[in-house]
Amino acid sequence: MKTRRMSLTTVVLSLAGGVLGGLLLAAPPAYAQSAVTSATPTASGTVGSTPPLTDRPGVPVDPAASESVACSGPVKLTTAAVSDPTMPPGVVVSIDARGLTCIGQVTGTKYVNSGQANLTRLLVANDVIKTTFAFYAPGGFLHARTAQLTLNLSYDTKTGALLSSSVTVGSFQ
Repeated sequence: MKTRRMSLTTVVLSLAGGVLGGLLLAAPPAYAQSAVTSATPTASGTVGSTPPLTDRPGVPVDPAASESVACSGPVKLTTAAVSDPTMPPGVVVSIDARGLTCIGQVTGTKYVNSGQANLTRLLVANDVIKTTFAFYAPGGFLHARTAQLTLNLSYDTKTGALLSSSVTVGSFQ
């Protein structure tokens, strides 16, 4: 039985060709982010009352479901300008509104909220973002209500840095 041995030159050339092919077919490097900015504007506003959840006689209506709720406090914003060779410049906006304190105007109930969002937007000089968050009485997440955050953001379009921000809270529309 004859065994065929490959020459050292063949082995080295095969390995070199494999490495070169891998380098040529590898993905290009990711483009770096040009600016990451953080801000913590103070938000405030009132979420209007909602109509009663039932109109059936004899069924009690939860007063917390129909009261106005005042919300105020810090909203943490982080923006990261991103570039992609196949798309226009963009910005990733991270919103954390869990620092808002929401108090019922009738019952005095302190509500809990779940206000977090991550959004990808086109990078423009001035951007208005409307996003929602749920809020509910402690232990009452099955009866959550919806509020709307309105963010007014201004960017430096050359660097992608966040220049100014303001946030208001209101009823979901």
